[in-house]
Amino acid sequence: MEIKSNYKFLSRILIFLSLLSFFLGFYFDENSAGGGSYLGDWSFLWPNLKLFIDNDLYTAITHENLLTNRTPLLYILHAELNPFVDNKIEYRESVFIISFAVPILFYFCLKQKFKIEDNLLLILLTSIIFLSPYFRTSSFWGLEENYGIICLLLSFLFLNYFQEKKDQHGFKIYIQLFLLNLFSSLCIYFDQKLIIIPIICFFTVINSNYKTKIKIFSVITYFIFSLPYIYLIKLWGGIFPVTVTNARRLGDELWLGNFGYAVTIIAFYLLPLLFFKEKNLINTIKDFFLKKNNYYLILLFFIYIAYLLIKSNFFGHSSINVENSDGKGFIHKLSFLIFNENYEAREIFIYFAFLISWIVILIFVDKNFKNIFILLYFFIVSIITHPLMQEYFDPLMIIMIFLFFNLKLFFSYKNVVILFLYLAFFLASSNIYYYNLLN
Repeated sequence: MEIKSNYKFLSRILIFLSLLSFFLGFYFDENSAGGGSYLGDWSFLWPNLKLFIDNDLYTAITHENLLTNRTPLLYILHAELNPFVDNKIEYRESVFIISFAVPILFYFCLKQKFKIEDNLLLILLTSIIFLSPYFRTSSFWGLEENYGIICLLLSFLFLNYFQEKKDQHGFKIYIQLFLLNLFSSLCIYFDQKLIIIPIICFFTVINSNYKTKIKIFSVITYFIFSLPYIYLIKLWGGIFPVTVTNARRLGDELWLGNFGYAVTIIAFYLLPLLFFKEKNLINTIKDFFLKKNNYYLILLFFIYIAYLLIKSNFFGHSSINVENSDGKGFIHKLSFLIFNENYEAREIFIYFAFLISWIVILIFVDKNFKNIFILLYFFIVSIITHPLMQEYFDPLMIIMIFLFFNLKLFFSYKNVVILFLYLAFFLASSNIYYYNLLN
């Protein structure tokens, strides 16, 4: 009892420190993800925003200087509804305040899914959002990422409510379904990689026990909500403006090396969650290696690594692009810090990290179809996307694991504190890394 009391006291301190660090990060213009500062992504965002303030909608959308890899919905909403949009500092402050919707909604999602868990424990778990370098940077510098996460969380709330209230009839179910389809569709308008959310929501509705007319209503509303984006694609000639299409490479070739990097990034967020398994960590690992089928999955990954090595030798360059420090997540950057210009050692280190990360994912997922489907989506996106950035997974992966993955998680103050400290260390490391890199 005394140990639990100590953990509760520690939890309150950690919650306070996470919130304090968030305010201090904004005050000191923190740049923990590398894309902050007035010389970072802000240098693209602010001119984009001014286009929508100073021009009519059609001119702004089709303007040759529009540089964004997302739809212009965010700029339209700010230009029309944000009274602080004309002043850089006030605009940043307004986005900082709006960003608080993410941890607040995350708490309500956790509360809705894990009803029996301690309230303080869920608040502590919610506070890890404040430790995400990418959530913080987007919040501090008025960037675009957090709006898609807000819609994701609202989608989960309506989806979970839809699944729980199976006895509902009449207009209420249609209003609820309309809002579910609306917010899950908005996920794509704010961030195209979040297309996984409407996919999950759509198939959940289609596979439900509701009447056919409700399912048809869902199909129709999703179609209606897709029309503005279809029109936008027609205007742009693709999912990005022409200027961005030339810089961003999506689907024009397969970046198979990115699969390994995506494995390391995803495993990074899964690793501390192994403590949330019902069995202790040692027994979980033992059980994994006692199953013969798991060795076939490991062998399959050895074949992937062998393919990369053969391709590397054949074409005379690294298939995982160890020479370039752009993107590819923490493992790639760590290889630079440890091995510097020793390309061979860095390549060995990265391949070894690929393998260990693959095993971590296999242990965690435990052959659940829904979990495999979600991870498969992220793997496919990583293969067709260049460059691949860790920001595409953070804090999205943590949110997806707790809300959308089909898992039996064992909650305790000890487990959540371990996760908190793990992510706090990552935040501190990111700040140090980018401070040294950019100063």
